[in-house]
Amino acid sequence: MKPLLSIQYLRAAAVLGVVAFHAFQWRTGGFNVGRSGVDVFFVISGVIMWRVTGAREGRPGPFLWRRITRVAPLYWVVTLALAGVAALWPAFLPNVHPGPGHLLLSLAFIPHLDPVGLPFPLLPPGWTLDYEAMFYLAFAAALFAPRRRQAWIVCAALFLIVAAGLILDDPVYILGANPLLWEFAAGLAVANLAEMGALPGRRAGWALIAAGLAALAVPALLKLFSELSRPFIWGVPAALIVAGALAVEESGGVPKLAAMTLMGDASYALYLVHLPAQALVAHTLGTANGWLFIPAAFAASIGTGLACHRWVEKPLIAGARSAASRWGPQRPQTVASALRGWKNSA
Repeated sequence: MKPLLSIQYLRAAAVLGVVAFHAFQWRTGGFNVGRSGVDVFFVISGVIMWRVTGAREGRPGPFLWRRITRVAPLYWVVTLALAGVAALWPAFLPNVHPGPGHLLLSLAFIPHLDPVGLPFPLLPPGWTLDYEAMFYLAFAAALFAPRRRQAWIVCAALFLIVAAGLILDDPVYILGANPLLWEFAAGLAVANLAEMGALPGRRAGWALIAAGLAALAVPALLKLFSELSRPFIWGVPAALIVAGALAVEESGGVPKLAAMTLMGDASYALYLVHLPAQALVAHTLGTANGWLFIPAAFAASIGTGLACHRWVEKPLIAGARSAASRWGPQRPQTVASALRGWKNSA
C-alpha cells in the first residue's frame, strides 16, 4: 500500500527548519521562523496518531507500548550520552546541567524546571517530547471509548489542560499546559477530514500549502511573534500546510524523492542529535565566520542524524519491537509502515 510521502517530506522540511534555527542561534539568530518546524511536527503527530489507532493500535496498552518503543530508546541514549559529556566538559553546551534529579525527570518525560529555572529537559530539544507524552496519555485514555467519540475526548482533554494552564499560570503554563497542545487537536481535525474524504482537490491543496507558507513568511518578515499566540501565528499555517499536502497526495499523488524520504525517516534522530553536533562544530571551528560555521553546522547535523538513524535508532527500535512481540500477536513495525494502511483505517 502507498506510503504517505507527503508526511515524510513535511517531516524532512520541519526538522531542517529547526536545524537551521539552531545553527543561526549560535551566532546572532536570524531564522526564528525555523522554530515553526515544531508546530508542523505537532500537527503531523495528531494526524499519525489518528491513523495508526484506526488501523492497528486501537487499544490503550499496545498504543502506549509502541509509542514508548518508538520514542524513548533513542531519546534515553542521547540524553545519557549528553549528560556524560556535560559532566566531563561543562562548556560543551553551557545550558545543559546534568544534575541527577534533572536527569531522571528528563528521562521520564516529566515537565519540570531545570537547575537554572528554565522549562527544558537535559537535552533541550526534548521539551517537545514532554508535550507529545501528554498527548499520548490523553489519546490512550480516549481509546477506551468508541471510535466515533475518541477525537472529541482527546480535544476536550487538551482543552481542559490548556484551561488549567491559563488559570493557574506559571509554572503550570510554561511546563506544557498551554495552547501549543491545540496543534495536536488540529492534526486530529485534518486526519478526520482526510478520512471522510472532505479534503479539497489537488489545486486547492497546493493553494492551502501556499497560504500556509505565506502565513509563516509574513509575520517572520514583520518580526511579529508571541509565545501566547504561537498556535495561531505558526500552528494555523502548519495545519494548512499539512492539510494541503495530504490533499495533493490524495488527488493524484506526489513524486517519490529519495533524499526527502530518507530525511523524513531520519527526522527524529536528526532532531535529537543536531544540537550536540552543532556544539562540536562550534568548539572546533568557532562561530565568528558565519559563512563557514552555518554550512558546517548544517552538514554536521545532517550527517550525524543520518548516521544515528542508520546505526543507532533503527537497531534500538528493532530490539524494542522484538521484545514487544512477546506481549501480543502483532508483529512489530515502524510508525511509518503502520501509516501505509491509513486509507483503510476505520
